[in-house]
Amino acid sequence: MAHPYSYTLDLLKHSVDKAPQFFPAERRLAMHAEVEKLAANPKTPVTEIERMIVAFGREIWPYRRAFAKIHDAEGRVREDRYLQEELEKRGMKEKYLNFLAKGARVEDIRQGGNEFEIFFSSDERALIVEAKLAVHDRVSKEIQELCLGSKNSDCLTFIEQFKKEQVDIERRITAFAGLAERSEKWGPEIRGKVKMFEEGWSGVEHDVTKEGVDGEIEYYRGVIELFE
Repeated sequence: MAHPYSYTLDLLKHSVDKAPQFFPAERRLAMHAEVEKLAANPKTPVTEIERMIVAFGREIWPYRRAFAKIHDAEGRVREDRYLQEELEKRGMKEKYLNFLAKGARVEDIRQGGNEFEIFFSSDERALIVEAKLAVHDRVSKEIQELCLGSKNSDCLTFIEQFKKEQVDIERRITAFAGLAERSEKWGPEIRGKVKMFEEGWSGVEHDVTKEGVDGEIEYYRGVIELFE
């Protein structure tokens, strides 16, 4: 019998799966055990699963951000080089380089922009997507290994930096939540945004940033002052 909240449970499992390899192994195992415990109990309320998504996401977030930081510094060049290698195997390297030579960006390949859609046929796009997936898996594995090896010191430094940034973001979220108490009209909407930001720690459906929270604080402060 399927769990009545199987979709939310899948989000919780995915949030734990997003933890990098250098996330503490014992905590990863404990989180997976908690997921299995919740999944085995069909009476588990959805609010408890949602609470776990936020709690686990918050704990994993500094590690995810540290991984992304190392990936930005080390992974982009590798991705571009490996993508050319994969496309050469598929007889697509020359056309790919012609695409870039026309002034297109590598980001157009990553994001599937309009130029990408126009320049390549549907079959060619399918080959490129296949190559991108292979490259992504390869680079992700290498970055994980770097964080466990030669870049371990840098990775640990970034984890501590993002833990501090997380405290700062949480302070902003708390300030934003306080605005809900000032407005009967806008309170429910603000609380919904606060919930969205808290869920963003998991990175499953969206992420949370200082800029995003600050933007909402500025907007709703203005709205409350103008209309109440």
